[in-house]
Amino acid sequence: MDDYAVEAVRAINEKVNELLLKYDDRIKNPTIDPLVDIEKIARACGVKDIEYVSPNELDGKHAVFRDGIVKIDKTDAPGQRRFDLAHEVGHIVFNYFAETVSKKAARHGESRKSELPLGEQEIEIFLDRFAANLLVPISHFQLWEDRENKEIAEAFQVEEKCIIKRREEVKHELNILTSEMKPCSELEIVDPDVKLDIDSLLKESTILNAN
Repeated sequence: MDDYAVEAVRAINEKVNELLLKYDDRIKNPTIDPLVDIEKIARACGVKDIEYVSPNELDGKHAVFRDGIVKIDKTDAPGQRRFDLAHEVGHIVFNYFAETVSKKAARHGESRKSELPLGEQEIEIFLDRFAANLLVPISHFQLWEDRENKEIAEAFQVEEKCIIKRREEVKHELNILTSEMKPCSELEIVDPDVKLDIDSLLKESTILNAN
């Protein structure tokens, strides 16, 4: 995780929380159903349509986003297709469509990533981590982490290798995020302008209990 910078963890966590707060189903209990509706989020972020096409149309890529349409390799496994879509959402919300990067906005396979210029490799890795965070958010994962990887992967509808990797990523992310949480002193918690009449409160409580 040495290449997973503090700034990246913060930026990804902030954006994922923002998207989940706006578009995730707040009624659904993630302890029972942790699935994130990535298609709903994608459309809310400006994706007009999602098409599953032959790999011949993608020039060796997993997915492309052009003219508001995301095209995804239909031969990819379902979990991979969800990951590809989440990755493309990352391109949109982080606005990485500038200069030379805009020419390669699609997600590349591992072999293709190594051929990209260093700056673009870093962006692709960053957006892969964003995609994993969006599909398997920290808060959802913590409710499931004691279960088997296969069961978790099925619930989140991602590939099992994604869950294996998330176990390490979540530890790293939590170390960074929790280290920034400063404990409050008693003076910060207590409002000095608020005066409590303890005797009256106790007297009132005694009367209520007697009734």
